[in-house]
Amino acid sequence: MNKIQDFLENKFAPFATKLAGQRHLAAIRDGFISFMPFLIIGSLFIIIQDFPAPGWQELQVKLFGEEFNQFIILPKRVTYDIMSLYIVASISYKLAQSYRIDSFSAAMLGIASFILLTPIKTTIDINGTTHTVSRVITVGGWYGTNGILVAIITALVVTEMFNYFIKKGIIIKMPEGVPPAVSRAFSALVPGFVIIDTMLLVRLLFLQTPYQYIHDFIYKLVSLPMQSMVANNLLGAIGTVFSISLLWSIGLNGGTIVNGIMRPFWVPLQDANLAAIEAGKLPPNIITEQFFDMIWIGGAGATLAVVFLLMFRAKSKQYRELGKMSLAPGLFNINEPIMFGLPVVLNPIGIIPLILGPVAITIVNYEAMALNLVARPTGVIIPWTTPPIIQGFLITGHISGAILQIVDILIVMLIWWPFIAIMDKKRVAEENEKVYNKGESLKL
Repeated sequence: MNKIQDFLENKFAPFATKLAGQRHLAAIRDGFISFMPFLIIGSLFIIIQDFPAPGWQELQVKLFGEEFNQFIILPKRVTYDIMSLYIVASISYKLAQSYRIDSFSAAMLGIASFILLTPIKTTIDINGTTHTVSRVITVGGWYGTNGILVAIITALVVTEMFNYFIKKGIIIKMPEGVPPAVSRAFSALVPGFVIIDTMLLVRLLFLQTPYQYIHDFIYKLVSLPMQSMVANNLLGAIGTVFSISLLWSIGLNGGTIVNGIMRPFWVPLQDANLAAIEAGKLPPNIITEQFFDMIWIGGAGATLAVVFLLMFRAKSKQYRELGKMSLAPGLFNINEPIMFGLPVVLNPIGIIPLILGPVAITIVNYEAMALNLVARPTGVIIPWTTPPIIQGFLITGHISGAILQIVDILIVMLIWWPFIAIMDKKRVAEENEKVYNKGESLKL
């Protein structure tokens, strides 16, 4: 146990802390987090459109007319379906902030560069004949979830170029007395011109290849292999929950670190599920970010099960009180009282079930969905504080999702119980010793 703790404290923790603070990963993570409220808003309207209740679609048509279904989904169109534009702006802004340079100019250059790299045309079918329409920014496609990887790369490259010009002083410097807003605008002129020219050249070069656009190149060579090999299979899911739990074991928020890396590969998968549901088909993908939301029952490590064990099985007064105090936060997936109060962080006994519990229910949930015993995630994003069981129902749009989370809680309780029993026995002995010592002191 001492060797495990020594490794975690002296080897793993410094590496993980450095990774969490890496400038570019932090910008990607914070960029996605900044946009997350808008995805939740879009998801709420998806739920309204496709609420999992018999006769809901017919009721909408009866009350509001046949066009209502497409009208109510418009908020989804302006969030999900053009999210690459938001993401490139958000990441550019966050990275520029870390360099302490003009964030707004970086964001605008990021958007302009992304559009320069993206097809500005679409095709429409009229009476069986396909027509190409130029000068059109489409809703969905490369401007939606499929373009996220290019959006990330564009944001990082553009901001790095912008920062280089600013730090090297290759800018137009205005005389003193010129308003700061005007001065900042002109300082972006030279780097902006070079950046736009560079992106235009990249577009021209890719037009000479079979790929035509950088999006198709990145999607086929990076995004699709990553989705199949890492993001959208059971081994990748196990690796994800293992990494998040291991990071939490040393006090780092593993979700923000790992999700920031994996989210670009998950988003297209959940968008494909949404598209399938809109088309009246079953969701094709099991692994989405919402699949992992169902795993973290009570927070990272699925620690709501620990709360129940402390409340109803622990003999230690301290543990029982900790369980009671942790119940309300745990029901909203906030686990800090357990992680730092039990504690689980840097506790070799607690680290083992912290990792085993999520891994076990990841396997159970994946297989249950693969065998169609439980409905798959619809792709709808709900607030992470949504209480378990309700959460499972909303994510899958089916009662089976709620039942699965109940089963998950029982599984995690079984895994944690032997370890809780060890810690509880030790805590009870310490409490009895304190009572004994206090009694001896009173006698004296």
